[in-house]
Amino acid sequence: MVNKKVKKAIVPLSKRERKRYVLIEILNEKVAEKDFYFGFWIELLSFFGSVGLAKINPRIVLFLDNKVIIKCKRGKEVDLIAGIAFIKKIRNKKIILNPLLTSGSINALKTSKFFEGTNILKIKKIESHEFEKDEQDDNNFDKVEAEKSNKSMGKNKD
Repeated sequence: MVNKKVKKAIVPLSKRERKRYVLIEILNEKVAEKDFYFGFWIELLSFFGSVGLAKINPRIVLFLDNKVIIKCKRGKEVDLIAGIAFIKKIRNKKIILNPLLTSGSINALKTSKFFEGTNILKIKKIESHEFEKDEQDDNNFDKVEAEKSNKSMGKNKD
């Protein structure tokens, strides 16, 4: 059999869905990339529900130290920022998320004054499959947290 490569149809720019990018700063605590990724999704899902989250369609594009760039649908960036305001804890670490800039292009955010002094080449694109590999770590974290809460409940009864 002869393998034929199938070309994907290219959607013209005028028909593509417009996006907005929001630059967010993480204050208070240092949060690991994986922890932020999962905590962000869980908190937004609890606030908007699955339908609301699908309408906003947020994606974490870049993560560097305490700065995060999140992509969403155009017109929904205000809803995203409102949802971000309700995120107070990630993995039992109290944090404050401060939205800094909103832009229509990711390059405008990368070249903004908020990234001065950082090596832009150091910024990497997040691939969602990177986080799926570490599900066992998440399950272990949840078990340890449950054991801690059970122990604290047992001590309070005495």
